[in-house]
Amino acid sequence: MSTASEGPGSAVEIGPAWEDPRKALARHGLAPKRSFSQNFLVSRHVVEGIARAVAPAAGETVVELGPGLGTLTAALLRAGAKVLAFERDRDMIAVLRADLGAYPHLEVREGDAATVALGELATEGRIALAGNLPYAVTGGILRNLCDQAEHVSRAVVMVQKEVRDRLLAAPGTAEYGALTVFIQARFDVRSVLRVPAGSFHPPPKVESAVVCLAPHAVPRADETEAFRQVVRGAFQARRKTLRNALVQVFGAAHATASLDAAGIDGARRGETLSVEEFSRLALAAERPTGT
Repeated sequence: MSTASEGPGSAVEIGPAWEDPRKALARHGLAPKRSFSQNFLVSRHVVEGIARAVAPAAGETVVELGPGLGTLTAALLRAGAKVLAFERDRDMIAVLRADLGAYPHLEVREGDAATVALGELATEGRIALAGNLPYAVTGGILRNLCDQAEHVSRAVVMVQKEVRDRLLAAPGTAEYGALTVFIQARFDVRSVLRVPAGSFHPPPKVESAVVCLAPHAVPRADETEAFRQVVRGAFQARRKTLRNALVQVFGAAHATASLDAAGIDGARRGETLSVEEFSRLALAAERPTGT
């Protein structure tokens, strides 16, 4: 346990001391599980960097997705946060409760990080999120974030570097795709840290990165069913012109009328459209005659 002085004869608990996750695994007789895509972050520099990026106000609740052994959990507690941690692996839940259960600012719940009902947790305003995301379910977690963005103040998460590049991509680049459009429609995306494979135990076969997602005050696009159809249609037929791609979704007459109403050249390819252009095209697709 770590403490900090607050005047003569007094001390204030500031959170659990750093422990290398490899020592924690050995102490509990555990090993990383492939079935849970477990790669434990062993770089203190990275862990503390994530906590600094979250920057919780004193007593602010931070929802942590996939806390594992509690390495980031401890850093968030040291930063003054109240942590609500969702973990699927019951062995990890036992570790969290054994090692950190004495801290009143931590609550551990069994749950799937990809299906956390953020709206039910945001009873006092928007909530902050953090997590070293299991890469096998990153897509589901990001989808859940988009669906519940109005309940989120910020999310600081670890993803594959390739996913980071897609989240940050600009129109016309190879990395720009449907994920980019859906995320950027709701969030401002900022790169926080690059994380080499050696920062984990065991080291993954990919490089990783930490990103911060902050919801736009006003979304750049409303994710309607038409918006989803237009975006997915444009990128599922990436090599086709936008007109030909949308014909597969809406039929020839509807696609042509939508492009005309939106003022977008159907000879362009979908990957060149901005989020706002996709939004305009989706609105036109809902009423292709312009009425």
